[in-house]
Amino acid sequence: MKTLFGIAMFMFLGLPVLCAQDYQGYYSATFDFNQPLSNTRWNNTTSIFGFKAGYQYMLGERFSIGGDLNWGSYKQYKPTETMIGTSGALTTDYFNYVYAYGLVLSGRYYFPVSGKLIKPYGGLGLGAAYNKYTTFYNIYTDQHASWGFLARPEAGLLIRFNEYRSLGLTAGVHYDISTAQQKMIGYNDFSNVGINVGIIIINW
Repeated sequence: MKTLFGIAMFMFLGLPVLCAQDYQGYYSATFDFNQPLSNTRWNNTTSIFGFKAGYQYMLGERFSIGGDLNWGSYKQYKPTETMIGTSGALTTDYFNYVYAYGLVLSGRYYFPVSGKLIKPYGGLGLGAAYNKYTTFYNIYTDQHASWGFLARPEAGLLIRFNEYRSLGLTAGVHYDISTAQQKMIGYNDFSNVGINVGIIIINW
């Protein structure tokens, strides 16, 4: 009797959630444009060569869990100046680069809207950041790498062309804050704000 009652409760409570979910999850691949907010005297240029890829598994109609892997490159040109070190002085122009990598586990909440073709969402990702702070001058390279904790609040949209096609579009904004510090060049942390635009592929 208890078993039958349990099965009945599952069907009563669980099936509406399962039926409301019309696909299992989705893959995403986006271009990621980012503007640094930390230590902008060292590097303040927009990263236009960023990329982010991920997967989200739907937990019913309103929630999903998944993860993202991202990469970005920030390039700042510095005009000629004289740098004095322990072995002497060097006069040259140079470039400051930040190579930023991130891996997060994330959860998203999808706001209720009429229809199934557009899903606005808000979410939070938590994971690890790996940054390489690099200076290229003349024939020399000076590089410092660091790991840190990464937090990424985000919001965006999923846009499907129709209910029966696997291909769709996505667009979103995010704010990244990591503890990947490098105090030798003035980074106590690394933060940036970004916009990502790309495609989704539905996993039925």
